[in-house]
Amino acid sequence: MSLQYIGNAKAAFGYDAATGERGFLIKMKNKTGAATVKGTVVSADSANDNAFVAQSNEFDAFGVVQEAGVADTSDAWIWVNGSVAQVLFKDSTAAVRAYIALAADTDGRATNVEVPSSNPIVAEHFKEIGHVLESKDGGTDVLVLCHLHFN
Repeated sequence: MSLQYIGNAKAAFGYDAATGERGFLIKMKNKTGAATVKGTVVSADSANDNAFVAQSNEFDAFGVVQEAGVADTSDAWIWVNGSVAQVLFKDSTAAVRAYIALAADTDGRATNVEVPSSNPIVAEHFKEIGHVLESKDGGTDVLVLCHLHFN
């Protein structure tokens, strides 16, 4: 990835021609308890300042891990609102382009639902992390390009 740094290298604009990912990234401390996994949906760590954990309750996601292999307690890049990023889908879940991406009931993963034709279920609205940009068959550890926004 080619990153253009802003200020103190804690924020950047990025573009990856190989994956199609692009947008705004922030650097935060990995407190997942393990090395980062690319595409993991993350939430703020309640025990440490300026740190993230794998999203676990489906309602408080704010970003997606950009790079794999960053050690626990080290700083890692996180894609945030408005970015287009590869998101790790729940195993065996097919991705359908133009569907809505939601935080899944599997920690750090996403799923998707068809865009509702009437008022959505309120709980689903607050699980929304963006929109699916490509279709892929379900499998294990599948990364799916999504346009990110978090409710």
